[in-house]
Amino acid sequence: MPTRTLRRTTEFPLEAGFRALMDDAESGVLLLDSDRRVADANPAALKLLGITRERARAAEASTLLRTGVAGEDLARDVFAASRLEREAVLHTPGAGDVPVLLAATRIGRPPWALVTLRDLTSTWRMQQELRRHERLATLGQLSAGVAHEIRNPLAGIGTSAQVLLKRFDAGDDRARFAQVILDEVARLDRIVTSLLQYARPRQPELKSVRLADCVARVVALSRANAERQGVTLESEVAAKLAPVYVDADLVHQVLLNVTLNALQAMPSGGTLRYEVRVVRGRRPPRGPGRRAADRLEGAERRNGDTASAGRGRDPVWLEAQQVRVIDTGVGIPRGTLAKLFDPFFTTRPSGTGLGLSISQTIMQEHGGSIAVDSKEGRGTTVLLNFPLEKRNGERRQLDAGPVEGNVARRR
Repeated sequence: MPTRTLRRTTEFPLEAGFRALMDDAESGVLLLDSDRRVADANPAALKLLGITRERARAAEASTLLRTGVAGEDLARDVFAASRLEREAVLHTPGAGDVPVLLAATRIGRPPWALVTLRDLTSTWRMQQELRRHERLATLGQLSAGVAHEIRNPLAGIGTSAQVLLKRFDAGDDRARFAQVILDEVARLDRIVTSLLQYARPRQPELKSVRLADCVARVVALSRANAERQGVTLESEVAAKLAPVYVDADLVHQVLLNVTLNALQAMPSGGTLRYEVRVVRGRRPPRGPGRRAADRLEGAERRNGDTASAGRGRDPVWLEAQQVRVIDTGVGIPRGTLAKLFDPFFTTRPSGTGLGLSISQTIMQEHGGSIAVDSKEGRGTTVLLNFPLEKRNGERRQLDAGPVEGNVARRR
């Protein structure tokens, strides 16, 4: 059996087949000698830990298998039992905190240890997103109940204020205060309406619509405000685009909300550009809890979805029409991007924080997706993806091809 010298005084046999498996493994693999030093590491482990092979060789295992738990020593635990498997968050030298599934086996005499590290970052993100959807679903149910309870007394307040307003002369200060009450009641009613729309979105009435017409209508409605701010509106529509089956009113609502956000991000002027094109990419995952009896659910089960890809089935690739809304505004801080679609999150004193949440719900109800990318000082890009569907709601399954447009990118 051929041997490979790993340290000056200690040798561990590595057959060619084992070496090939170690190098080709998707999980990180560390080989630790009896002195708890790294004898070898495969490329996946080097990438996971963010270090070079030269730095890894002969390094103390405790410096690479370090966690934030006081008194925990994974390097010691690896040799304490013949077999160890546990989840941990490693403080890696070059990649920051990385959640991993660590599995270790003790081999040979004096004992060596073979340690595998499976990156759990994507799994943890999926779990966090699932918990987020569950919280939002609960919040939606609670919000709907609260909104109904608020509307009844709100109507009484508004009616009483109208009666009082009619009894006062126009120059009476009491008339001014009564008008303030009516204005605030109207504002509260708009907030409650938005809350109900988020909590209980109406089912889209799908009809054959050209997205270019939706964009043109939004541009016409926004032109006056844009000109007052010194914002130039531009649009580019790809040739020979087929109609899509969407609810035009709901699409207008999404586009107007995105446009309003873009204009508010350009108080000193700039350029707001709309692009409509065809893209191909993976089907976006459906958020749980929004509409369990979605009419397209049966088609998803027949054709497969991105979730099933993890169980050995091929993912479904979709052709979609995409609307890009690109502004040259102030941009969004990196820490804020992750919270954009959270209900009631807003950076504006007068905002309700429901605009983008409602827009996301509308896009999900259409089987589409919304994504935002931004860089401070350069502007923001919003991607609205509308899958092309047949009239009966069955989505078209395409052969796998290059992903385009599922992730927002700067120009």
